[in-house]
Amino acid sequence: MNPKNGSPTIGLTLGSGAARGWAHIGILRALADKGIHPEIVCGCSMGALVGGFYAALKLDDLEEASHSLSKMGMLRMMGRLIFRGGFFDNKGIMQWLQDVLGDVKIEELPVKFGAVSVDLSTGMEIWMTSGDLVEAIMASISAPGMLMPFQKNGLLLGDGALANPVPVSLCRALGGDIVIAVDLNAERVGRYF
Repeated sequence: MNPKNGSPTIGLTLGSGAARGWAHIGILRALADKGIHPEIVCGCSMGALVGGFYAALKLDDLEEASHSLSKMGMLRMMGRLIFRGGFFDNKGIMQWLQDVLGDVKIEELPVKFGAVSVDLSTGMEIWMTSGDLVEAIMASISAPGMLMPFQKNGLLLGDGALANPVPVSLCRALGGDIVIAVDLNAERVGRYF
């Protein structure tokens, strides 16, 4: 419960979805139009990217970038082509995130935030709820085979979708009484599996 007014704390969980993840921007806009402003946002993969920008109050910057990004621009941002651990290194994306978000700590964000990644050595789910925002986003979006694993504290971290593609559990653990979950892959699972 929100200690200020006694109302339930609203959390939002933004799931993985690759390019479909840009839809999370529209979800956040639609919720705002209805007067719903989540106090907690958790994400996985693209959900962590969009959720991190929302929590940092920089969603407009991300939306503008999404409209202006061409296929070639995206490839340039991805970084150098490599074939060891992933098709691309993660330096280009990390630099862009640093340029836009700056050096901000998750615990300093105006909206509570958490991102999910996975320890690629053990398969264990990793919750990132403090520390560097850009590092948390990078760890969560580092899809094996596409981007190099993200190295932090001796761990090789990869896309959280491998462990928890729609991290409702994290949002609840951070205090969400009511959790709105956005699963961009639900139809795909029903159709193909």
